[in-house]
Amino acid sequence: MRGRPILGAISGLLFGLFLSVNLMLWGLWPLDRVSVFGLPILFLLIGLGLAMVAPLGRGKAGGNVKPGTPMEESTE
Repeated sequence: MRGRPILGAISGLLFGLFLSVNLMLWGLWPLDRVSVFGLPILFLLIGLGLAMVAPLGRGKAGGNVKPGTPMEESTE
């Protein structure tokens, strides 16, 4: 599995909630079902989708380094 889908879904949901509350408080979006339920669910799906395709993590090269190992110096 790639990325972190649970973290992306939670982050998207929270972003959608805060965005809808801010838009309502600033008077840019009226209080209705779309703003209360639609935006958080939309951003939950966007966050989940972005987290599924995100190449996050150490990868293969980052896991082989042991602590205390001296790094190679480049001679330029």
